[in-house]
Amino acid sequence: MKKFGQEVILKITDKNGRAILDATGLRVDFDVREVDGFSRASISIYNLNEESIANLIGGNADHYATVTTRLHGSQEFVVISDFFISNTITENKIPNVITTLYCYSKGKEILEKQVNIEEVNQPKLENLITALLLDAGYQGRVRYQCFPSNQQEYIPPRPKAPLIGSVNQCLNDLKREHGFLSYTRPDEFLFVYTPNLAQVPLTELDNLQPVVLNTNNMRANPKLAPAQLQVVSNLDGNIEPGAVLDISQLLTAGTSQDEQTLQIAKDFARKSIAGYSRYQTLVVQHKGSNYTSEWQTQATAVAPLDGLAMPTTHWFR
Repeated sequence: MKKFGQEVILKITDKNGRAILDATGLRVDFDVREVDGFSRASISIYNLNEESIANLIGGNADHYATVTTRLHGSQEFVVISDFFISNTITENKIPNVITTLYCYSKGKEILEKQVNIEEVNQPKLENLITALLLDAGYQGRVRYQCFPSNQQEYIPPRPKAPLIGSVNQCLNDLKREHGFLSYTRPDEFLFVYTPNLAQVPLTELDNLQPVVLNTNNMRANPKLAPAQLQVVSNLDGNIEPGAVLDISQLLTAGTSQDEQTLQIAKDFARKSIAGYSRYQTLVVQHKGSNYTSEWQTQATAVAPLDGLAMPTTHWFR
């Protein structure tokens, strides 16, 4: 079923890629959240037949969900790819039977692996993460974004370091020590550092290709603060964790305002509120349906900010 030109394609397969369900023609709603740690999603399918429901719920076989969208026949956007279905619930809400799938990215399986590495030589951050993921059996891509060069290459005074526990526990320890976030993308582990203004020249933040936000694509007024941005736009696959959002084209006044207001509104968000036009995306939510008007991306992003300096005048009083 397609409504308002919104097309949602849901495919469910087993671990060997064999098709279990193709929900073409049915109402499908999805809610995907990409956050620090691992991504998760809920998918609601309306009025599946009993045989299809039994195939999803029955047995011990692992099932994986992929959701792809198109708007008015435009380019496809893969919202989730091969998310593991951890739980399935069916409920009757007359006149509908709603089957809800609860899923998470396959990277979570790596995060739950136990490791026991007694020592890592030259324990700089990259060596620690490489050793951790290799020991857990991960063979995919690893990407670091916006880490200051002097931090990523820093080798602490201790010559060796252990890594013991689950991958998630070890990563959380490294996050607290180095101040970064991690994301399980479809084909990679992504590690994102949020630099302050003094660190920006030591990172690639200014050179990353930004997603230029357009007022016409917004579904609500952006919430802007000196170091934080919240936007609700039409469903946009370019907005993902780590994406750099450029606010320089956002308008802060409506066309009904007088000419003087419109003249000063240009670049007002960047110059008067933020002072810096590039925000790093840290949390993303994609919600959509092929039956209702739900079709949006909500994101929270941060910009580099100077730290606060505490006066030292009264330290020794």
